Amino acid sequence: MRNRFFHVVLILTLSALALHGQSSDLQILFNKGNAAYAEKQYLDAVEAYEKAFEASGQASPALLFNLGNAYYFLQDFPSALLAYERALTLEPGNPDVLANLQKITDQSGLERPLYSIAQEFAYTLPVNTWLLLLIIGSATTTLAGLLICYAPRLAPIPSLTLYLSIPLMMMAIAGLLLWKKDFSRGLILIPETGLRVAPTETANALNTLPNGTWVEVLETHEPYHYIRTPDKQEGWVKDVTVGKVWPKN
Repeated sequence: MRNRFFHVVLILTLSALALHGQSSDLQILFNKGNAAYAEKQYLDAVEAYEKAFEASGQASPALLFNLGNAYYFLQDFPSALLAYERALTLEPGNPDVLANLQKITDQSGLERPLYSIAQEFAYTLPVNTWLLLLIIGSATTTLAGLLICYAPRLAPIPSLTLYLSIPLMMMAIAGLLLWKKDFSRGLILIPETGLRVAPTETANALNTLPNGTWVEVLETHEPYHYIRTPDKQEGWVKDVTVGKVWPKN
């Protein structure tokens, strides 16, 4: 029954990806991943989906969702969790993604990041939507201000508009700032990842981190990231051990 659920959702998301107008090469990789998934060749599916993700620049929720499903069946729960979290940055509140995230956390003991009430509110909309609201609010505020200055007879109308456009603009700015805090979020994917005092292989290890640990990436000195853990430990880890929720940042 569990396999059937994941398979049905994958078929449904195939059309969703096509609607995003992705390139033909990306569609080929996506179809290849779907074919492997349907044959329960989950390792091949992951390889195809990962190649599609690397090639896409900005992946679709469908691609990331299916990638998470494939990792799930490989019992690689941290990688599945990361794929689902990436999908939610593009489509917050997606019920299928949230349902599978709940399965992951219930079965693996992994946890999603803790968010404040303000962050929960901001994450109800994707970044692009907040940006669009900011543009609309800014343009409307500017136009209303010009009308008040140069068309005083119409002042009551633009004055009323300002009561709506300024709060909209401020709310959009707050939403974008809250999202920006999330850009440095990453997940440890490799078991027993060494946390070192310096970005070198020979540097002393401060601690080891289990896979599934959420971290904040503070600085990058390739091939290392300087990170902070939830319990405020800081140090260097190899960049391949960390999957960033926003990998292009």
